[in-house]
Amino acid sequence: MKKLIIFDLDGTLIDTSQGIMHCYHETGNLLELEENPIDNEKCVIGGPLSDGFRALYKINDKDTLHQAIDKYRQLYGEIGINLFSVYDGVEQMLDNLKENGYLLAVATLKAEDYAKEILRKAGLSEKFDVICGWDGTEKCTKAMIITKVLYTLNVMCGDALLAGDSEYDAKGADAAGVDFLGVGYGFGLKNKIYKDKFIIANSPEDICDCIFNRI
Repeated sequence: MKKLIIFDLDGTLIDTSQGIMHCYHETGNLLELEENPIDNEKCVIGGPLSDGFRALYKINDKDTLHQAIDKYRQLYGEIGINLFSVYDGVEQMLDNLKENGYLLAVATLKAEDYAKEILRKAGLSEKFDVICGWDGTEKCTKAMIITKVLYTLNVMCGDALLAGDSEYDAKGADAAGVDFLGVGYGFGLKNKIYKDKFIIANSPEDICDCIFNRI
């Protein structure tokens, strides 16, 4: 049995797509960036902003990229942070896990202050033993954030699991040495190939079933 369940935020606990995509699009419009054709634009959610802007727009120089990221962060702090909804069943899922003795945490590439504020507004922050996010540095990775959670709660990597909805989450879990549970209702793991690579939970309720019976 695992001791600690770590959750990604965007696309796993909270549907933040409206706020995130609004800020990407508004930034692109303000800076007059040329769009790239992309089938699933929401696949950028949960990853670094630099990767997101390169996927969505034709950006060929670092100055433009940094300008876009700065504008996005300004817009997100003003508008995007308020545009979210909690996935149905998340609160019950967290309560179920807590009642069964699990430690609960959040590890997200969203700025830590924003993550804490969103979870507070959603009424979920008190359900977590620790909430860790992006620390404001370029070197910060998903694996580093997961490792910070482990260190803070004094849990070995083999006793923890990360639930997330993107390949960024899967790669971060692998680099940090924790098991990974894919979330199929989020933004990134939409392709059928992921069902062959990971155990996939198709609802918050299914997360509990996977943890109790399959992992």
